[in-house]
Amino acid sequence: MKKPTAEELAVLRERAERTFSRFPVLPRREDGRMSPESRLRFELTMETILEKNRALGACVVLRRPSGAHETFCFGTARLLGRVPVTEETCFRVASVSKLVMTFGALALVERGALGLDDDLSACLGYPVRNPRFPDAPVTLRMLLTHTASIRDERNYGSRGKGVSARDNHIIKGMKALHLLAALAWAGGMQKGCTLRELLENADNWLPAKPGEAFHYTNLGAGVAGAAMERAANRPFDDIMQELVFAPLAIRASYVPGRIAPRSDLANGYSMRFPVPIRKYNAQALSRRKPDPFDPERDYLCAAGRLITDSAGMAALLGLLASHGEMGVLSRASLDLMRAPQDGLGGVGAVGRGLNVAYLPGVFPGFSLVGHQGVAYGMCAELFADPATGAGVGIMTNGVSLERSTPPLMRVGFDLLSLGFAALRNA
Repeated sequence: MKKPTAEELAVLRERAERTFSRFPVLPRREDGRMSPESRLRFELTMETILEKNRALGACVVLRRPSGAHETFCFGTARLLGRVPVTEETCFRVASVSKLVMTFGALALVERGALGLDDDLSACLGYPVRNPRFPDAPVTLRMLLTHTASIRDERNYGSRGKGVSARDNHIIKGMKALHLLAALAWAGGMQKGCTLRELLENADNWLPAKPGEAFHYTNLGAGVAGAAMERAANRPFDDIMQELVFAPLAIRASYVPGRIAPRSDLANGYSMRFPVPIRKYNAQALSRRKPDPFDPERDYLCAAGRLITDSAGMAALLGLLASHGEMGVLSRASLDLMRAPQDGLGGVGAVGRGLNVAYLPGVFPGFSLVGHQGVAYGMCAELFADPATGAGVGIMTNGVSLERSTPPLMRVGFDLLSLGFAALRNA
């Protein structure tokens, strides 16, 4: 997710203020929970937003500053059998995976296994260079800020190859970027292609020195995941289980087969057609035999494959808003992750943290950090306010993605607005 422009922030702020003014401050019980009347009011408004955006199934998680959370479910997790969404439903959260991956990457940095500003060539075992700038090292910090000058539009099959440099320059707005990413990852990399082959291909590099230009890239996130595997000599999901998911005691994985029971997995559906079209078959993927450990071919995992449930989203919101008390990262690492990286480690004016973007002043009383995810018709949001501890997590398995409020999808932004309006007195 790119840093919003001043004009985009003004539009978002005006839209959020309308929601805040129209939605009343909800009465709560002494323990902070919504009253039954408040809960019904929230559910009805949430359902209206989801229905306007042709949502198939969704789960919205509100994390109160106390750390407690409330979960709201809607619709269908899988069309076959009309399986309803429940608090236990596990959704794929697309590019929110990048933010969560960064927790694991920084945990390895804390342990001395990786360096934020070390040349990745030493970690991967071969030169990692933009051929136009052979003397400029590429670093983990650059990957986590999308400033490594890596691009990936040309290497995802025929549809990706059709994007010219001129077309890529013309494409503007996060909707276009996310749709491009979704198309790319749906096609998959060329069979048998190694990470080294991709990085040695000049078409995968921008005409910009590493560190100097923001360009959102799934491949860059994949390189970061491969570097983590090289550093720990373990599969990426094993690293995340040990360093992030186990300390949080959550059900989460980048591998569908590790989610149990399998019946809790939601599929993903495109809603651009008269009827929903399944684009992500979680049930079939959960039965697939895991590929052998190979950092040179594991670059598809880190960018967008995280799966979790409502309790997992609540815990991840807590970690994003926390200050070192959750046993995953120190306060210094969390503060660094959420801090603007401008001028650090060769990164220029990027206007974002380590795989977190900012929504300053958009929602009255909150200043948010987080990430959006869009793929296969699914939209996910994970945004929290470190100052208050409040946060909103959104998971959907099929919504209309044709309308947007750049740099966020409209359904995601409107649900975020509703969620933080409901958290005003929590």
